[in-house]
Amino acid sequence: MTAIITYRPDAQKTPGLYDRILTYKILRDICIRVTGQDDFNIIRDTSTYNKGRLITIEYGGIKSFVSLSEVSVEGRNQSVQSIPTAINLYYANSNPNKALYYYFMPHKGNYFTDYHLFYFRLLKTAGVIFLNLLDYYPAGINAFENVDELIDERNDNRETNSSNNSSFISKTSDKVQIYAKTYGASKYESTLLAIAVAAITDRPIDLYNICEQDLTRLPQSSLNTINAIGNIQIHDTSITLEKRIFINQAKNNEFRSPIYQRNLLQRLGRKHCALCGCEIPEIIQGAHVWGVAEIARDDHFSDDIKFNHAISGENGLWLCQNHHKLFDSHYLSFNMDGHILVPSNLRTEDGQFIRAITQNESLDNQIITENFKWYLSQRNSIRDYSHYQRLVI
Repeated sequence: MTAIITYRPDAQKTPGLYDRILTYKILRDICIRVTGQDDFNIIRDTSTYNKGRLITIEYGGIKSFVSLSEVSVEGRNQSVQSIPTAINLYYANSNPNKALYYYFMPHKGNYFTDYHLFYFRLLKTAGVIFLNLLDYYPAGINAFENVDELIDERNDNRETNSSNNSSFISKTSDKVQIYAKTYGASKYESTLLAIAVAAITDRPIDLYNICEQDLTRLPQSSLNTINAIGNIQIHDTSITLEKRIFINQAKNNEFRSPIYQRNLLQRLGRKHCALCGCEIPEIIQGAHVWGVAEIARDDHFSDDIKFNHAISGENGLWLCQNHHKLFDSHYLSFNMDGHILVPSNLRTEDGQFIRAITQNESLDNQIITENFKWYLSQRNSIRDYSHYQRLVI
């Protein structure tokens, strides 16, 4: 049986690119790895340019999609941004018998930085099959086993590369949240994150489509893929939309902002309680320092400025449910140096409980920025903390 290999020779900006890089030797190697044999015919499809750096192979009733790596690794995102396009084309194809592969072309540069390895783990988790990975990276790559592992590596990768902050993943007790940016290379990564997370969780997924700049949402091809998966609820949100909600709801303390959560993730990283160190994401919450209702009632600022304060990542910290409730109920607060304050007349048993669940007597220096101190001063100006004292553990 003869395999049929089809490719489009033109790149969007480089006519004839794939005629030049797809040598007979490379096509034969791909054919053997996909079909187990080397008998193939080639079809050059000149109807449009090549999207997703794709070739397709039809053999034995199976249609295989093979996404090709770049031949020169330059920008981090540029080197992998074609892959989600290939995934979208794969999902859009109606053939029930299909497979998706990735093939490393002979290339210059390092395809195995920490970021690339994270990206390739996402691909493996999303079901992409690597054809010749071991030729270039003998250690191999494993799929993520669960969402916690994915979140941890995402955060570790972000901490070693401060520019890697485009999209974030989080968890609550009943759902997984993806905060997705929709412009530039970020929109491609957001698509892949959604597919990978869906493959390793049985919880519903909320994808917050955070609309910024000139794009109003993720590309339609990505939305089609995400909708096809079936376990992801897409929520469109934007600065304009959240501002309108803030104006209508904030005074009743009903404002819940995906953008605020994303901003906290961007500033503070992984969810962990600032006071006890708990890292169970399902019970970690974003706590406003200067409360939303208080912001809304302040007559010194316009609605636009109030909203900016309400979604600022500087106006918050991660707290577990216990410490968040204690903070909101004024059983504990902070002085301007970040030391924990508790009421001087606190009942003995209440003080014992707070000390028992609290690991740190003060906030980490990463949290106490000048902007954070300003929000803390706003909070402390509303309530009299003169009868509070520092907590001693």
